[in-house]
Amino acid sequence: MGSQPLVSCMKGCFLIFNFVFWLTGLALLIIGILTKFAFNDIMKLSTDINYNLGPYIMIGCGVFIVLIGFVGCWAAVKEHSWALKIYMFVLIVIFIIEMIGAITGYAFRNKLKKGLEKGLRNAVDNYKTDKDLKEGLDKIQAKVKCCGVNSYKDFFNSSASNSTVKSVPKTCCKNQGSPDCHYKDLNGFTPDKMGIHTHGCYNELLDQAKGKFLLIGGVALGIALFQILGVVCAYILTKQFKSSYEQM
Repeated sequence: MGSQPLVSCMKGCFLIFNFVFWLTGLALLIIGILTKFAFNDIMKLSTDINYNLGPYIMIGCGVFIVLIGFVGCWAAVKEHSWALKIYMFVLIVIFIIEMIGAITGYAFRNKLKKGLEKGLRNAVDNYKTDKDLKEGLDKIQAKVKCCGVNSYKDFFNSSASNSTVKSVPKTCCKNQGSPDCHYKDLNGFTPDKMGIHTHGCYNELLDQAKGKFLLIGGVALGIALFQILGVVCAYILTKQFKSSYEQM
């Protein structure tokens, strides 16, 4: 019976850990949802990169962690070693999936530079003919305060441009409601008198996307490593349950 206080202590520690672990699953779920919205505009411009994959992995892992957290608490309270073993197995599987997600995210960072430029270029070229690309590019230009891929002149060289009238989308305007924005016809105006953003979206959008990938990847990796601690705690607890039952 001397091991019973130790079992109770371990059980209490595991329940506290599992509650924190449950919160990390909820956090991962929220981060996955926010990530999907954060890259929503880029997704519309994407040509060869599936930006949905990373967020969906995080959302899926978050849901599983929340569910398995309840299983862990139930197994500890009822002292079911078999349920804790299932708990450990699921955590290891989720950890492997998260590592795959982290590797995928790193691979996306390497492909991001080429894919983002290609997507922006495609949106500029098909701005007047593709509604989804137009909507995505307009949101990016209004949010990032930029125009075109590398500069506003990209719209002059696009396949949809008019050779005689140099125009850009209204979302290139510094102030879209101002009459001083000459986005419909820029002929005869110097860059400082056009009333538009003259720098392109590519570099700034690339920096923002890389920063988000690093932040999201760091948080996801931290949560994944935290799961290893959960596996260790569950393993120790199963040993304590076994030892307690043998002494009864």
